[in-house]
Amino acid sequence: MFKTIQIIVLAALCLNLTATAQNHNASPPLRKQTILGKVSSATTAEALPNAAIKIATTNQSLISNNQGEFTLTLDNGSYNLSVSYLGYKTSNINIQVPLKEPLIISLQPDDNKLKEVEIVSTGYQNIPKERATGSFVHINNELLNRAVSTNILDRIKDQVPGLYFQDRDPQTTSISRFPNAKNLGITIRGESTFNASKQPLIILDNFPYEGEIRNINPNDVESITILKDASAASIWGARSGNGVIVITTKKGKINQKMKLDFSSNVTVIHKPDLKYAPNFLDSESYIEVEQFLFDKGFFSAQLNNTTSFPTVSPAVELMAKYKASNNETDKTKIQTQLDGLKRIDVRDDYQKNVYQNALNQQYSLGIRGGTNNMSYTLSAGYDHNTNNLIRNGYRRSSINSLYTYKPIEKLELTAGINYSQNTSLLNNEFAYGNNVAIGAPYEKIYPYAKLTNEDGTASGLSRGFRNSYLDLARTRGFLDWYYRPLDEIRLADNTVKITDLLVQLNSKYQLIPQLSIQLNYQKEQQLIDGRNSRTVESYYSRDLINKFSTYNPATGAITYNLPKGGILDLAHTSWNQNNLRAQLNYNQNFSKHNLNAIAGAEIRELITEGYNRTSYGYNEQFGTATSNLNFNTSYPVNPSGFAKIPAPEAAIYGYTSRYVSYYMLGSYSYDDQYILNVSGRRDGANLFGALANDKIKPLWSAGLGWNISKAGFFKISWINLLRLRSSYGFQGNTYDSGTAYLTGIYSVNSDTGAPVINVSTAPNPKLQWEKVRNINLGLDFGLMGNRINGVVEVYKKNGQDLIQPTELAPQTGFRTYQANTAGMETKGIDISLQSQNTVGSIKWNTSFLFSGIKDKVTRYDAARSSLISITVGRPLQSIFTYKWAGLNPENGNPMGYLNGQPSENYTAIKNNLDPDSLVFHGSAVPTMYGAIRNDISYKGFTLSVNLVYRLGYVFKRPTTSTNYTDILLRGQHADYKARWQKPGDEKSTNVPSLIYPANGNRDSFYQNSEVLIASGNHLRLQDVRMSYDFSAELLRTIKLSKLSVFAYANNIGIIWRKNKFGIDPAAVGSASLYPSPFSMSFGLNANF
Repeated sequence: MFKTIQIIVLAALCLNLTATAQNHNASPPLRKQTILGKVSSATTAEALPNAAIKIATTNQSLISNNQGEFTLTLDNGSYNLSVSYLGYKTSNINIQVPLKEPLIISLQPDDNKLKEVEIVSTGYQNIPKERATGSFVHINNELLNRAVSTNILDRIKDQVPGLYFQDRDPQTTSISRFPNAKNLGITIRGESTFNASKQPLIILDNFPYEGEIRNINPNDVESITILKDASAASIWGARSGNGVIVITTKKGKINQKMKLDFSSNVTVIHKPDLKYAPNFLDSESYIEVEQFLFDKGFFSAQLNNTTSFPTVSPAVELMAKYKASNNETDKTKIQTQLDGLKRIDVRDDYQKNVYQNALNQQYSLGIRGGTNNMSYTLSAGYDHNTNNLIRNGYRRSSINSLYTYKPIEKLELTAGINYSQNTSLLNNEFAYGNNVAIGAPYEKIYPYAKLTNEDGTASGLSRGFRNSYLDLARTRGFLDWYYRPLDEIRLADNTVKITDLLVQLNSKYQLIPQLSIQLNYQKEQQLIDGRNSRTVESYYSRDLINKFSTYNPATGAITYNLPKGGILDLAHTSWNQNNLRAQLNYNQNFSKHNLNAIAGAEIRELITEGYNRTSYGYNEQFGTATSNLNFNTSYPVNPSGFAKIPAPEAAIYGYTSRYVSYYMLGSYSYDDQYILNVSGRRDGANLFGALANDKIKPLWSAGLGWNISKAGFFKISWINLLRLRSSYGFQGNTYDSGTAYLTGIYSVNSDTGAPVINVSTAPNPKLQWEKVRNINLGLDFGLMGNRINGVVEVYKKNGQDLIQPTELAPQTGFRTYQANTAGMETKGIDISLQSQNTVGSIKWNTSFLFSGIKDKVTRYDAARSSLISITVGRPLQSIFTYKWAGLNPENGNPMGYLNGQPSENYTAIKNNLDPDSLVFHGSAVPTMYGAIRNDISYKGFTLSVNLVYRLGYVFKRPTTSTNYTDILLRGQHADYKARWQKPGDEKSTNVPSLIYPANGNRDSFYQNSEVLIASGNHLRLQDVRMSYDFSAELLRTIKLSKLSVFAYANNIGIIWRKNKFGIDPAAVGSASLYPSPFSMSFGLNANF
């Protein structure tokens, strides 16, 4: 099929060239004339790209190029041209061919005009949406600027049906050093893979963008197009299986007067409400648990251990003193201290000393313009964000420039440079709920911990060792061994700096009016530098130095086997990407026919290199470190035992990926009614398929469209637009976590110093890209003078040849290898409705978005490993639980079912993982979601209110452990107070009794039982924006073309939730345990 299409396109080109040659050889007078034209704004003289030109006499139609220019060939005679452009009045002009000079068409602005032609970008070409058969969603600059964020993707959240964002943003505690490894937290029409990349492909100005997404300045972006089906996205071949997001930046235009844009905004993000967390176990209850365990002798081994001195909490220390004391006065004092601990709430210290109100500042300045043969763009941006966690933050500086020059009429040259640098400050690792690792059995900080002393200084906690040992070490001259979280925040110096440089060189030559050739090159270089300096005052350094120090009791001298200095960790990654593309563009209008085609080839190379390095004894002032340490010798360590000094990480890594692609896309339309689109692409890479047939992966698509409202028989006056679309095709998906080859990691044995290799993956010469078959049916309509507009699409995706770990025979030395042996299916519907509810001085518009999705696994060979697991016939993210038979009224034990009967045989229940023995509750992610936005404007004021909803999913709510010991470890939850304590409690609670000693299977059954499942359905008031556009009269006075100010409130809160526990489903499963905090932004936008 691919070759056939190429032959058809070449034949069309040859016919056109032959016709042209015949015209040149014809004797005068000429019967045809090639007319050069240009569309521009009557008020600003700016060129209007993608303006629609229609010739009434011949029913021809075409669009202007990026400079507003167009060419058409007409017979001598009279013609009527209709020229339209979004936001301008349609111009109807009569012309008489031949013309003596180029045709210049000026359009008058019309603010009330509805859009006639919407242009969408595929990254390879710009096409009118009315000629597209695929699923495109175009987000213009006005909608992009509705939300406030330094991340461009945040600005399209809840704006596109089928585009789903995770309820919580991925935590920025680390930065990936590898391209494609970033977690954007976005899916387009669900997931289509198990182990390959799940992120949509990001295209920036026509090339794949591999860099950190936060490098892109949102104020540089003109528009975004979402490609959702095969007809729209398959042109990107083996990387399009998850959908494509095409980002187009602002550009100057030929003959555009210089325009200066300035924008600024400030956002205040409130501290999170730590006391929201419903799982908080108060200090009194927590101490009650410790007292119970103390009375049972649980802490006896730790209290009597004078070898390793394991840590115990302050409450347990007081309990031990109380038990050992025979003095009633002392006992009274100890009990008073213990009672004082019961009144402490550690969240108060966190709220005051760990968290802060965050302040985000964003500034942007841009200049655009052009002359008769050139255009230019220059912009600069600066962002300075503080984080809710004190001493965490983010800074970004960016410069973007683009220059286009036309030395002759047919040749266009473009050069652009985009530079950005962002720095993430990661100095505060103490988000509430994070593990603190004080020492067994404490993973979480106890609720009565004090982070500050009475005088406001940082309070010390025992970590790893008891207070008595820490005090003894200090008297012997060791470094202070107490752990002070607030000092750690103050002393930390942990940064990640990302520098990104992107260079583009483009050329385009118009061979003949219908045919052009272009050559595009892009180079992107990104440097990622991580630096974590732990001074000698930091706990990490003090702890290691003390452990490896030797104390001489005779002399009282201390020998430092690890140098008394800081520890510096450095990580550096550089990657370079080169893209080269050659492309032919063909566009021909004749009579009622329009033929548009592109064909090209491109190559891409990505080289990644990097290293990690650790230095001991680092001196910040002089930049020196100790290099003569012996990492092969075992030293005595404090308080007991022997160990080797941790060998510094000194890894060097790198890889090279190469890709080659051939592609074509053709579009044919007849009378603006019937549309046919076809595309084909072949991709190859050096990482996939040792067999040649698997290295080159053919992918293709075909689409049909019928504009019924333009048919001669269609006479329904209240239906302005009725268009049917269908598409079918195949997209691909890459697997970035491995190759088709036997791979291993080289290292050095720490004992012998000899080089060793650890084999990591088994070879598979048949490994290939995953394939996604995509079917899409669409209906576009406009009713009642376009007062109501809508798009309805239904789709079905089949993931084929999906990669999964597949078992191997043990004698091979591998347990599994990666193979294309899995599959899944996704069905869904996307609906987008816009209505003009009122017109006149008060304008009220409504936008309604709905997405429904249902997926299931069709093939997966791996064995079930958990209750949230991949199961054939069920959604990819399913939730299964054990059946619940209630609480035993005699002892409060949770009961399940075994062989259909209530049972407390937890081991047997747990080992029976037959899906039929479990309860399937549904999907862990919403199967229905969307937004309802209302915009009301009056005399320059605009109020925009956005509601979002998530439906059709469930979550497993957190609860207490049923084991006393696990509550100390990680199971702190207020459900402890609702536990079964006596017969009859089972009538009012489902929380089992607590037992000692621990029974892991009993606790596991309860933690994964159906009684803990709750509905995630909810409706949320996401954001509200109020803006004011100053009047034209005032703007003329102050010499501005536009000035607007706004206020924007985000994360306002839940209006309705189905669960009865008061839980925000968006906060479930988050380490921070609280909803995203409320924020308020203020800003202005000015155009000069």
